[in-house]
Amino acid sequence: MPAIAINGCAIHYELLGTGPSLVLTPGGRGGMDFVRPLAQRLAARHRVLIWDRRNCGKSDLWFGASPSEQEIWADDLAYLLRALDLAPAVVTGGSAGARLSLVTALRHPEVVRALALWSVSGGPYACQVLGYDYHVPFIKAAEAGGMEAVAKTPFFAERIAMNSGNRARLLAVNPADFIGVIHRWNTFFYHRHDCPVIGITHQELATVLAPTLVFAGNDDIHPASASDAIARACPNVTAAPPAWSREEFTAKITGVVPGGVMSLWERVAPTVLAFTAKLK
Repeated sequence: MPAIAINGCAIHYELLGTGPSLVLTPGGRGGMDFVRPLAQRLAARHRVLIWDRRNCGKSDLWFGASPSEQEIWADDLAYLLRALDLAPAVVTGGSAGARLSLVTALRHPEVVRALALWSVSGGPYACQVLGYDYHVPFIKAAEAGGMEAVAKTPFFAERIAMNSGNRARLLAVNPADFIGVIHRWNTFFYHRHDCPVIGITHQELATVLAPTLVFAGNDDIHPASASDAIARACPNVTAAPPAWSREEFTAKITGVVPGGVMSLWERVAPTVLAFTAKLK
């Protein structure tokens, strides 16, 4: 699998299909394999980039000076698109991938041809749940047992299993520094009344000029209030109904139905392709 070194990290990626460029980012801290089925659908008409963000999938671990992972991921994506001669691209994703897509449009609008967003997270409950899940278990592990304990958490054990060099990278970090970084990254997820989408204000949304497709939200993590805010604030929006029901999402996220929530994502493909076909 190819990789590009960006600011000291090997960022793994894959390209599928031919046509106008499109990048697809997974949700959560998932790796590119979670979105491969959707990428294959979109590759019928696009040159599709899928990638493992730093600290995700097979890519390198990194705990440096960035206000949050969202900013460094957006900077990495802009670099990757330019390096692969894919800019400007249709920038797409769900949940964390949607959030990253918006942050990329704000920080690097020149690499964004259009946006396609689904499962947009926002609201106090999403901030509480996601902020905790992404950060607090690792802070507690470092406080209790240093970086060896962090390495044994399921998430970081998987990062090491997928990239053996990540063990040395993780253990080289001072526990106090690690705790400080994770605390800082967590502040992006603090609920703010002026941020209908996690970490993004109404005023910032209004500056996103790229054509934007947004699917309506319908669950507690990805509420309608977040997608509605995008539809109201962004000046060039196409709104779409949810691609799955609240009940289907709940069954997936609770494990009642196997496969994980990203297994639902293939359903956005027809609407995304219809949207991109109309782009000038």
